[in-house]
Amino acid sequence: MPPKSPPRVAIVGLGTIGRIHAERILRLDAALAAGADVSTDARELFAGEYDVPTYADHETMLADADIDAVFVCVPNRVHERVAIDALEHECAVLLEKPLAHSVESAERIAAAAADAEASCVVGFTMRFSNATRRVAALRDEGRLGSVSHVDATYLRRNALPGEGRGWFTDPDLAGGGVAMDLGVHALDLALYLLEYPTVREVTGVTRSEFGDYDVEDSAHALVRCGDDRTISIRVSWRATRSSSKRCIVRGSDAGVEFNVTEPTLDVFDTRPVGTDESDGRPTGPDEMLSVDGGDMHLAEDRAFLATLAGERTALAGTVEDALTVQRVLRAIYDSSDRGEAVRLSEYQ
Repeated sequence: MPPKSPPRVAIVGLGTIGRIHAERILRLDAALAAGADVSTDARELFAGEYDVPTYADHETMLADADIDAVFVCVPNRVHERVAIDALEHECAVLLEKPLAHSVESAERIAAAAADAEASCVVGFTMRFSNATRRVAALRDEGRLGSVSHVDATYLRRNALPGEGRGWFTDPDLAGGGVAMDLGVHALDLALYLLEYPTVREVTGVTRSEFGDYDVEDSAHALVRCGDDRTISIRVSWRATRSSSKRCIVRGSDAGVEFNVTEPTLDVFDTRPVGTDESDGRPTGPDEMLSVDGGDMHLAEDRAFLATLAGERTALAGTVEDALTVQRVLRAIYDSSDRGEAVRLSEYQ
């Protein structure tokens, strides 16, 4: 059955990210129809601000509310139950990243999504940065040549979710620490710009240095893909350096450095430019490209709502992509524990 026009949307998990999506839904061709959260305070605040019915559990909401799509914004461990229930009610689903708290749970979601009539996508927000889209366009135009390496950094100077007291630092609910939070973004961004090659091997190190919690607050990894293409990621909640969302893309004809939230890209060509570092003169980008500002969450939600009508863009994160990311995350943790590289085939 085709969705109503405008489609009616519900949000499960009425915290920060749920409210971010609610604000964007109000700006799109969709109707915010319901919300669900176990917290009474969160429900009352959401109902008062958006004038929609709220529920203490998603099961009652799915049974009672007339909805076409569900945004799943709950802790990672709860993703599976909410997403599968919504898909069984023939509701389209946008799952906040990561896909789940574990590979096994992610695989069950992927199986349910493959069998469902409704669409299911994963919220890989950095794909929707205008800077990311411009780099992808340069890649598709052949400007970069053959892309061999992506370095993705997502470092926070001092921004621990919930100051270490929320579910993000609970390994049972989150499945890990900063790798499951920020590492997901960095991995998807890099894999997306490489057009999701087959991942062969992962070497990773995770550390917990700055807080009293049972998860890592920094992670570093090297990912080896097909054709010996590589990815390096660095993520941290508390870095002893400046914050950064910097990405470096290296191609055989040109490379690009950019920040996903900034309006310029630095392009470095391979042609001689007469600025050899050995003579003491500075070397810099051969070209600076400007991009328009944009709202990544708004673009993401617009792309998700388009899937209700059977439309899908390359930007919309697939469950298959998210399952690859989940397996790489598992490999990072296992590699750190074992002190050696891990083949991704262990998890397939």
